[in-house]
Amino acid sequence: MYLCLIMIYLILAILCSTAIFVVMRLFSRYDIDNHQGLAWNYATATAIGYLMSAMNGPVTSPTSEAWFPLSLLTGFWFILTYVLMTFSSQRSGVTVTSLSSKLSVVIPTLFGVLVLKEHLGLLPSIGIALALVALVLVVGGRKEGDKKATRSSALIALLPLFIFFGTGIGDVLMKITETANHAEDLTPMIAFIYGISFLFSLLLMGYDLWKGRSKWQWKNAVGGIVLGGVNFFSTFFIYHAMRVFDNVVLFPVYNIGVVCLTALTGWLLFKEKLTWKNYLGLGIAIVAVILIAYKS
Repeated sequence: MYLCLIMIYLILAILCSTAIFVVMRLFSRYDIDNHQGLAWNYATATAIGYLMSAMNGPVTSPTSEAWFPLSLLTGFWFILTYVLMTFSSQRSGVTVTSLSSKLSVVIPTLFGVLVLKEHLGLLPSIGIALALVALVLVVGGRKEGDKKATRSSALIALLPLFIFFGTGIGDVLMKITETANHAEDLTPMIAFIYGISFLFSLLLMGYDLWKGRSKWQWKNAVGGIVLGGVNFFSTFFIYHAMRVFDNVVLFPVYNIGVVCLTALTGWLLFKEKLTWKNYLGLGIAIVAVILIAYKS
């Protein structure tokens, strides 16, 4: 029973993160402006967080909390990573960008071993190695739909590397803020982080409107609000999962779960074709999860 209770956080985090993929695909289908949708997304996530906090009692000022400085950086890092991934998707291709972000699981895993002194046995080590192979096959084995990739400059060529370190450092920042927060209720911190991201997203949206690159449309608000809901709960559940799982278990299993479920969702809902490499990757991923889970 206890195992089921702690697993529910991880399962819900994977489901919500997969839902983010579905909503973002619908952004493209209904031509929703990314920056306007992003701003509404962060505004919604912030509002949900503070409403949930208020239900648990008075919301205190975050400036007095130990997690305050790092939350400022984490909120900025959220929006920075998004901008980098958007730019990289357009310049280096969607597949390369997605693969770089998922392989970054190495960074929080190493952080768990080297800094947090989490033990990593032989079977989980083999599982993590298989997880990386599975990620390459599931993500890298899919047909690249964006043929605008270019290597015309050193900066463009380094974009996947920036995504790798940016996403990995973001995971580490989340872990550090969770460690610094000793309160039972994590929602005030999550709301504050999203509030910081919201401020930066307003700059992006305002710049687009000022330059005439986009125009105000209600569908952008609706899409952003839906995205904000699943985005908040994805972060909410992953933060709670951090409290019951070591990094060396959580991040590999979480990333494998999201990638595999996203691939299956794309196949079922959007008729995306899976190659033999994808199917092989899904099979290896199952073995990897079993070996990694053996650690717990």
